[in-house]
Amino acid sequence: MQLGNLHPLFVHLPIGILVLAFLMELYYAKKPAPKDNGAILFTLGIGALSALFSVASGWFLGDNGGYDEVLLSRHKWIAIAFTVGALLLFFLKKSTQTKIQKVYLPVFVLVLVLLTLTGHYGGSLTHGEDFLFQEKYTEPVIENVDEAKVYAEIIQPILQKKCVSCHNSSKAKGGLLLASKNDLLTGGDSGSLLEAEEEGKSSLLMHRLYLPIAEKEHMPPKGKVQLTSDEILLLEWWMKNENCFDCITKDLLVDDKLDGILASLEKDTSLNALIAEKVDEVPTEYLQSLAQQNISAQLLSEEIPLLSVNLSHRNDLTEEDFDLLKKYKENIVELNLGYTNLDNELGKQLKKFKHLTKLQLQKTQITNEFVSTLASFEFLESLNLYGAELDDSALEAFKKLENLKNLYVWQTKMSKDGLAKFQEGNKSVMVQGQVADSVFASSTLSPPTILTDKEIFIDSVKVSIEQYFDGAKVYYITENSKNDTVPKEYTEPFYLTETSTLRAYTTLEGWEPSEMSTGDFLKSRVEVANVSLARLPHPKYKAQGGKTLMDLKRGTTNFVDGSWLGYESEHMTATIEFKEQTTISNVSVGSLSIPNNWIFFPVGYTVWGSTDGNTFNKIKTVKLGIQEPSVIQERKAFNIDFDPISLKKVRLLVESPLKNPDWHAVPGGNSFIFLDELVFN
Repeated sequence: MQLGNLHPLFVHLPIGILVLAFLMELYYAKKPAPKDNGAILFTLGIGALSALFSVASGWFLGDNGGYDEVLLSRHKWIAIAFTVGALLLFFLKKSTQTKIQKVYLPVFVLVLVLLTLTGHYGGSLTHGEDFLFQEKYTEPVIENVDEAKVYAEIIQPILQKKCVSCHNSSKAKGGLLLASKNDLLTGGDSGSLLEAEEEGKSSLLMHRLYLPIAEKEHMPPKGKVQLTSDEILLLEWWMKNENCFDCITKDLLVDDKLDGILASLEKDTSLNALIAEKVDEVPTEYLQSLAQQNISAQLLSEEIPLLSVNLSHRNDLTEEDFDLLKKYKENIVELNLGYTNLDNELGKQLKKFKHLTKLQLQKTQITNEFVSTLASFEFLESLNLYGAELDDSALEAFKKLENLKNLYVWQTKMSKDGLAKFQEGNKSVMVQGQVADSVFASSTLSPPTILTDKEIFIDSVKVSIEQYFDGAKVYYITENSKNDTVPKEYTEPFYLTETSTLRAYTTLEGWEPSEMSTGDFLKSRVEVANVSLARLPHPKYKAQGGKTLMDLKRGTTNFVDGSWLGYESEHMTATIEFKEQTTISNVSVGSLSIPNNWIFFPVGYTVWGSTDGNTFNKIKTVKLGIQEPSVIQERKAFNIDFDPISLKKVRLLVESPLKNPDWHAVPGGNSFIFLDELVFN
């Protein structure tokens, strides 16, 4: 064992001991005689002795080299002066002469100054000359790793965290510096770090990293924080690509393993990601308890504990509903209150939800009086006020929303001039209002809105399509039995007379076309007289019983809107009686999927038919299998086609997965199926 290696152990002893002795002096100075019982003298003696050991071990450590000579000299001689002062303090304290006792405290203060300087220069030797006042190293934030600068954003941070503490301008072990590109290229006493010592061997850098940790030349040395296997692979990848200093990740070859490591370096800098770092996990039991209270809440994804709450189309909202959300109010970032009874008074409850990034208030009863409530939402990015009773005076409050990106004010009383003035001072906000001149700059066209009063119809359904950009055109495609998929320009409302999928998009000269808006419209050619259920649905999701499956109304993605039949961990069997015997060849089953709320699409169907109303024969069985991993809310109408057959009754089995799939956050939990409409053709 080398005596110099004990220096880190001894160096802190005199600091603590002598500071304690000084504090004791201050304490006893206010006490009546006798001042102390010899405790301070004993403490000064131990302090002086530890200072001697510290100086001796430091002297030997300094002889090992690798330190800045100027800093080392200052540290060494000030440390010696401090040690002499510590010894002197002991003898001054021990003396009984009055003159000597008068200089005791001034000398003590001088010794503490020397102690501070010694520590400062010692820290500069170990951590760098500007260690005390230097800015904290900020690791680069990589948002898109494909565009990252390999050395500056991937390699240098590794060296900074694991190597620079021993290889900096004040402490250059082996004559090697690693704080910059030039340092790396210069190398140290053993030569270039980026070249091999022998031809055909790995570089000196990789050689030292791969040495057994017990080896003296292993980097970092034993006792220091070691590089992870991922960090070593990244360094090796960089070296194999000729240790390039200006290359971009996408320009280098990457295998599957490295692709995963590189992907892990990306950091999500979105507001949701920043909020997620501050909040706690949300128990599944809490989400279930909300569902039982007619509140739909789900996680945005399985990776982050943020909530999207959907209360749309609720006309019975009260303060109690918002109180139920208080426990995890910090986690709620999306809140849909569209088409509810929300008014100015009830809107005061929103002040609790400071982390909202998306707020939907379309077709509510709020007025200008309400908008001041929104000023405190510093994270708000998207605000939908479609159809609300608001005018230009409300725009002043929106100027305070620093993160606002999308503002929807279609069919409000806001004027063209008012919106134009707001947009002029808030160019980063995309405004969609009743006017949308080029002044409302947007990076992309928004998809049009498909408007209709129903999705299931008997004879026909009227469809309107709206878009918000002045001069833009809308085109639509109707996919149905006619296979007419040629886009048509929308000019006025039109009627659909058969089951169709409608797709619409917006175009504008000089712009890329918008994304598609999609609507599914089902024609019911068969009149249903009655639907009876073999088993009752879950008491919380019973809607109108069998009538729910024949009322020609689709449920929304809010599964507690009263339009869905929910079955927990069991299949659904229904018997459907037609008003008269009818030839059918298709059954459409409306279903819902919200995996975060344990709701999944069915895994299969079986259809039986009866010509006399008593005897049933199997017509068709369809097996779909377990749903693929997803966190998306989705409605879907599953179609079961078969050869035309004349029937009086149909019996339908809808198979539930019964349990949550293996990929779910709670595998094996009781899952649900939600059904809203049966359509026959």
